[in-house]
Amino acid sequence: WVAPFLLIASGQVLSLVGTQLVQFAIVWWITKSTGSATALATASMIALLPGIILGPFIGTLVDRWNRRRTMIIADSISAIAMGAMVYLFWSGNNQIWNILIIIFIRAIANSFHWPAMQASMTLMVPKEHYPRVQGLNQMVMGIMMISAAPLGALLLDLLPLYGVLAIDIVTAI
Repeated sequence: WVAPFLLIASGQVLSLVGTQLVQFAIVWWITKSTGSATALATASMIALLPGIILGPFIGTLVDRWNRRRTMIIADSISAIAMGAMVYLFWSGNNQIWNILIIIFIRAIANSFHWPAMQASMTLMVPKEHYPRVQGLNQMVMGIMMISAAPLGALLLDLLPLYGVLAIDIVTAI
């Protein structure tokens, strides 16, 4: 069970790191381009609301669905949405309203991805190792939350914004 678990878990961690560092880049762009705390608060609310509103229902749905397929579909939707955002920034047609729509779509997809991933892990791991795996998950989430912003800032210095955004597509794949 260890090898398949580590393979899937490392892929998911890579995907989540990409998502978090891109989220930082988007927040930075909104802050820099609008200079508005209201725009930043609106983007944050749009990113959080789907998980808050849909969260109680998503767990039930994910338990009934094929979790692997759910994660693939959620990652695909998120990657397609990010592809649209990359195009908007690359072509110079980015506006705050279309970025907010894409943030909303990604938030819905991510709301399905996380519970499907958590439920999948419990199916892959023997019960006696649940605490160890949960501790590992918490450690990875902590590292990701700490490292995503500095990594995003570094990449914003090295790449154009659409290049940083494209990282999310690569890590989703």
